[in-house]
Amino acid sequence: MLMENKSTVSYHKTLLTILLFTIISTTKSQTLTCDILVAGISIGTLSASKVSDAEKSMYSIDSNVNFWFFGRVFIDYQLKTSYENGILVHSYSKTKTNRGDYSSTVKWSDDYYQVDAKSYKFENSESIFTKILFSTSRMYFEEPINQQQFLAENFGIVSALVKKKDYYEVHVNGNVNKFYYENGQFVKAIMQSPIKNYVILKK
Repeated sequence: MLMENKSTVSYHKTLLTILLFTIISTTKSQTLTCDILVAGISIGTLSASKVSDAEKSMYSIDSNVNFWFFGRVFIDYQLKTSYENGILVHSYSKTKTNRGDYSSTVKWSDDYYQVDAKSYKFENSESIFTKILFSTSRMYFEEPINQQQFLAENFGIVSALVKKKDYYEVHVNGNVNKFYYENGQFVKAIMQSPIKNYVILKK
């Protein structure tokens, strides 16, 4: 009986090892780090990560900036977006600044997205009734080839995504942002902002 129990324990350990190896071997992770620049001067950094398997992908963005604009401005921004089978299912962002704190949520619910977005001088609670295949966080890891729209997670807004000569252009809440790629890899973004325009440059 004791030998049988030992054999059973050994079997379960082997099974667990195989399961863990399978999970690890099918999960892929990517990271990148960028400088945030204004007029060529660094004002902060952005770190992005992607963890994915055959069905799910999780994107995370963390950025911190510190600059002078009629007074000192601090912004700490965090974003987490998850996809299942290529479709966005949940996004949550939070922003902490010395001018206020904000958060935004976009969540798939049966047949539409519930939106609760709050950012600097902006609020949005309009539901989205089309499935989202691309969003800002995904732009840092994949060139949006053949994509025609994307979601700006912190605004909860779906906008047109237009391919120009050497970049992709998006209009978000009255601002024009441009994303550049080389050999399918993100290299930089030129971003408009109501506070200050800036460049995100991959290190």
